[in-house]
Amino acid sequence: MCIDATMKLGLSSLPFVHASIEEAIRASAKLGAECVEIVYDVPHFPPGYDNRKLPNIKELLDTHGLQVSVHASFWDLNPASHHRELWELTLEQVRRSINACRALGGEIVVVHFGKCPIHVTRGFLEGTKRRYLKFIKQCLSYAQERGVTLALENAGGQPNIYPSTAEELGKFVAGLEGAKITFDIGHAHLAERRAGRKDTGAAIARSIEALREHLIHVHVHDNHGMEDDHLPPGDGDIDFKPAADTLRAINYDGLLIAELWNPANPPEAARKGIKKTRDIFG
Repeated sequence: MCIDATMKLGLSSLPFVHASIEEAIRASAKLGAECVEIVYDVPHFPPGYDNRKLPNIKELLDTHGLQVSVHASFWDLNPASHHRELWELTLEQVRRSINACRALGGEIVVVHFGKCPIHVTRGFLEGTKRRYLKFIKQCLSYAQERGVTLALENAGGQPNIYPSTAEELGKFVAGLEGAKITFDIGHAHLAERRAGRKDTGAAIARSIEALREHLIHVHVHDNHGMEDDHLPPGDGDIDFKPAADTLRAINYDGLLIAELWNPANPPEAARKGIKKTRDIFG
């Protein structure tokens, strides 16, 4: 069975931490991916990485006929940090990610949520929200000048994260011209479970419907409702059918990225993830 004709099935470079980015791209092509989401972060893109090397990676992507998106740097970073130096470093790394996306011929950069280390302290979470808004506004301006779209990713419902849920992210994006959404199904499942809901499949489908106006990118991975495991679909307890049905119903025609994590055996995780994603969303 093929993936729905309107969607593009892709694979994240996330699990290939023991391989080069070139090997990750070749493996994705061999598995039948139509696109690759390149994580612009360690180990493939360490601090100080020379972006002048990116045309060689673009040539490899073009050779295999692969589209590309970029996941902005996020390890050890915080776009809502109360430390000015860390906030500015995060901003610089996301700008570099945007530059990388443009150099690779991509159009979408995925950006993470902000973190609040002591959300229970009076007023501290409000400061996190202000700093995250300022951060995204600066990134939006930078991206738009370079023909790149920012797709903000929903979190898993943690109280120390902003925006913490798909609903909160939807309200945030609605006030920002040009901002779009990467809907992460695994994170949405965690948020629903943390809110005490058992029928997460239906709730996830409703969130997708509510966010359809801003939706341009989807992450697919599974978990058991407790940790962000990034398992292949079917290895956790997410019911993906309602999400798949809703994406087809709204004529979603963006990228569908299997975002997996199994550094001990990335080829097997990637093979299984691609197959299961194709079976479910086909």
